Amino acid sequence: SGAENINSKTKEIKDKKELINKPIKVDEIDKTKAIDERNFSGATEKTGKEKGIFDIADGQRVDMTATEKEFIITYYGRLRSFSEEDIKKLTAWLKEHENNKLLIEMIVPQSDISYSDSLRLGYERGIILMKEIKIICPELDIDMSVNSGDSGVGGKAIITTVDKKVSE
Repeated sequence: SGAENINSKTKEIKDKKELINKPIKVDEIDKTKAIDERNFSGATEKTGKEKGIFDIADGQRVDMTATEKEFIITYYGRLRSFSEEDIKKLTAWLKEHENNKLLIEMIVPQSDISYSDSLRLGYERGIILMKEIKIICPELDIDMSVNSGDSGVGGKAIITTVDKKVSE
């Protein structure tokens, strides 16, 4: 009886080890369950650009204006990221112009910060904007420039389309 008890304990330990060491395929993980558990309170899911960004503050936002050849983003405050709704506006405009080359001019005011800080802020905003554009339309050619202005609260990003046939 003692030997049977030892054998059953050994078998139980062996089964637990097999369970622990069992490889799990990524396809077997239920991704929707993890998302549902995070959003149980009804809060909207934040996108990557909204997670871990220290400069998101109440009252800071961006305004977006689209014309035939330009997409203008006006920043308020020192905000660098975009909301999901803003990305949808940008996506709609980019889909209409995905055969063009884009020129991005980042204009950052130098009101209460040093010249180098204003350029750094402009480059950070520009790189974040370029990453968002490349996620939407990875094949687009993008050129970017950063300029520091005299006044203003937040700054602008002016995205202009250039016909590839003209530029080549």
